[in-house]
Parts: sequence; C-alpha cells; structure tokens
Amino acid sequence: MSADCLLCTVSAGHARVTLNRPDALNALNGELVGRLAETFAALRDDAQVRVVSLHGAGSSFCAGADLKGFLAILDDAPALTAYIRAVRDTFSLIENFPRPVLAVAQGYVLAGGLELLLACDLAIAAEDARLGDQHINFGLVPGGGSSQRLPRLLGPRKAKELMYLGSRLSGTEAAHLGLVNRAVPAAGLEAAAEEWVRTLCEKSPTALRTLKELIHGADSTPLPVGLALEEGVNLNHARLPDLREGLAAFKEKRKPRF
Repeated sequence: MSADCLLCTVSAGHARVTLNRPDALNALNGELVGRLAETFAALRDDAQVRVVSLHGAGSSFCAGADLKGFLAILDDAPALTAYIRAVRDTFSLIENFPRPVLAVAQGYVLAGGLELLLACDLAIAAEDARLGDQHINFGLVPGGGSSQRLPRLLGPRKAKELMYLGSRLSGTEAAHLGLVNRAVPAAGLEAAAEEWVRTLCEKSPTALRTLKELIHGADSTPLPVGLALEEGVNLNHARLPDLREGLAAFKEKRKPRF
C-alpha cells in the first residue's frame, strides 16, 4: 500500500508508515493528510498489524502544514474548514488507533508535525531534532490538537511557554520534559525504533489494546470511576486467551507466544 506522498509496508506485525515529501520537509497538505487517514483506517482493520511506526523521509519528520497550500484556501471558507477538520479527524484516528503507534522523529518536528507526534502513543527523537509549536510565530493558532494535547502532556505552564513564545526544543530537551520518551544520537534512531517495535510485537495485542483504552480514559475519568472500570476490564480480560498463554509461559519458564 503506497502512494507518492506516503509509503506503507507491513512485515511480521509491524506497519511502517512514512511521510514521503522530503523536498517539502514532509509538510502536510490535503493529499498527505488524506493518505494518512486512508492508511490508518486500513491498518486498523488489519488484525495482523501489532504496532505502527511513523517516520518522515529525508532530513525531517514533519515541518508542519504546507503553508503554500494553506494560503491558497485561506479565503475559501468551505475548503479551509474541510482541511482543518481533516487534520483534526486524522490525528484523532491515529490517537485512537487500537494498537501502539510510535513516532520516530528527526530534523524538524514543528507546528502540525508536533501535533502529529502528540497524537502517537510513544515517540523517539534524534538528540539534535528540533521540536516546537510554531503557530504563534506566523500569527496562527493550532488546528491539529496541540492546544489540547500539549497541556495534558506537559501541564499548562510549560505548554503555555512553548506555545506563547514559539520556541524550539532539542530532542534531548524534549526527552527531559517528557514530550518524547527517549532521545538518541541521530545515527542510532532507526535501531532504537526497531528495538521498541520488536519488543511491542512480542507483547499481548489484546492487553496492549486494553491498556491504551484505559490510559486514554484516565485524563477525563474521576479516579474511583476509573478504578471500577479497570476492575471490570480485568475480570473480562481474565477470560481471554492471551492471559492464559502468559500464565502458562510463566509456569513453563518460557517466553509467551501471543
């Protein structure tokens, strides 16, 4: 499954999705956003896919929206509305994808590119990557969710600093803040991502999906309600094959085969 602006390969449970507009630093235009939505919708229905990694071809992960295309529709209210909604819905589709999604980020990760990374479950960045929400620098406001996801991830104080000042962080600084999970030397980025992909592919897909649902609901659920939900999910999960296989593997002193 591929197109010029987006590439996707699936092997051994791993779907590798690559933004493929390297000459434009993988800037998001309508075509690329549409292909992302189509690809993740197709992968969602593929039970063989256990983990998705999201990459940017060339020197950068994603430098944000394609402002040339944005300018072209600025005075066309229906087209502008459709584009903003497509970005929002596509990033929400990625955020709610039923299996783990890992962002693998190098170079520029700015504005819409940062919003795309925020929609992923996990993120590994090159130490010299440049991450930031740059909307304010051009008199823009976010349309892909950073005003909502960034405060939830970093807290409102730090999110305001990054968004109000339009500043950038290195991959190393982003890891220290928790904006990404890990920063590694650029030369080791792919190897680090492959290690995490292999580990995730070994885990129970049923348990991962359930964990993702529970964690995503935690922000908006009172603690007593969340604990009761966890209890019910746990009891249901106890009847599923993956739990039985995990316990059998423990008893037999071997790795589980999920």
